[in-house]
Amino acid sequence: MNHTPDEERRDALLDASIEGSFPASDPPSQTQPVTATPTQPQVPLRDTGMTGDELYVYRVIEPRKASQPFSGAGADRGGRWTSPGTQGVYASLTPGAAMLEYLVHLEGDTPNELLLAQATVPVPSVLAQVDLPSDWKQRPYRDAVREIGDKWSKAQQSLALRVPSAVCEGECNVLINPEHPDFAKLRLEHLSPMKIDPRLRI
Repeated sequence: MNHTPDEERRDALLDASIEGSFPASDPPSQTQPVTATPTQPQVPLRDTGMTGDELYVYRVIEPRKASQPFSGAGADRGGRWTSPGTQGVYASLTPGAAMLEYLVHLEGDTPNELLLAQATVPVPSVLAQVDLPSDWKQRPYRDAVREIGDKWSKAQQSLALRVPSAVCEGECNVLINPEHPDFAKLRLEHLSPMKIDPRLRI
């Protein structure tokens, strides 16, 4: 259909008046690629709400280990968070949790003599594991879970890494890297005799 000059001017004015009144069908703000912020698997312990300058850690040991209660002896066996051969000393944040961790890994009868080792670690030297695999509690220990501790230890990311306890809900354990340059900052407070109630051994 042919339009007269007047009709063409009228259509042009109408187009101009409504231009911008409707959003684009494919707006750039919604269709541009978005780079997601990756989850940070480990954060400084202070970022989790931890207050104070020192973190108390505990281990239940036999008297023969009293000279070096936080050494890397036993790394050849590995654990939930580390593969055999990876340096990582397992400690707990409370004496009770340390006792439970000792008992669940004990093979044979409970020794007559045990010691509770208490030490402090500077809070700035501790990271917290916040990104957890869905199967981190499972046994046998999962390779993906052990890889977390392996990478942390080999990269010497921090002196210590706080991880959740699979033995006691709500408790946490601490991995300590005896080969980290800050290992000298771990200060042994004292060793004290510890008796375990025989009723805890079924």
